[in-house]
Amino acid sequence: MKSKRKTHPHQNNLGFSLVELIIVIAIMAILAGVIAPSVIRYIRKSRAARATDEARVIVNSVEAALASSHASNFDLNMDMTYIAPSGKSYKCGMVNNWMLSRAQNNSTSDIDETNEADYYFAQQILIGLGAEDSKTYNFFRFTGDEEDPLGCNCEDFVSDYNCPGLIVVYGTSGKVLYLQYYNYGCLIEYVAGDGYELIEDEEFVGPPTLQ
Repeated sequence: MKSKRKTHPHQNNLGFSLVELIIVIAIMAILAGVIAPSVIRYIRKSRAARATDEARVIVNSVEAALASSHASNFDLNMDMTYIAPSGKSYKCGMVNNWMLSRAQNNSTSDIDETNEADYYFAQQILIGLGAEDSKTYNFFRFTGDEEDPLGCNCEDFVSDYNCPGLIVVYGTSGKVLYLQYYNYGCLIEYVAGDGYELIEDEEFVGPPTLQ
């Protein structure tokens, strides 16, 4: 007698139905919509924190270089005026990627008696950053031929020069008065007395009251 073959009750159910697939996709889309903004905010916050930490290192290095310059009786150019949010004005100087790139690459073709003090100052900043040349540097290298990034679009600047953008305004007191630093897609602003802040701006605007 031939035995009857037993069939499993779910033998023919080999996969998901179209309705089940649609439900799964819909659930995944909802979860992605809920989670994605939180992930993006976390990444943004992490990048901003990293850029802020680097901005602090820069401020410390600039102030150490100011102390070194004063100790060496090396007079820096303080031919600009910075007006603080309080309304008080300060004689000041400014350093940016242009001079830092000259110092880092030992380029003196554009250095003369009018800016040799700034060149020396840039060298001291780079020493503090462990970035004396473009091969051995701490967390960035300085490049570019722009005299300063003021008015430049931040992302375009990084794309063109493959390095972060930097503007530092310093005063006769040996302190940094103002800084803008762009890296990791974040523009960090430092104002003496107010601290560091992530600003939603696409351009290096610099201090609005620098004259």
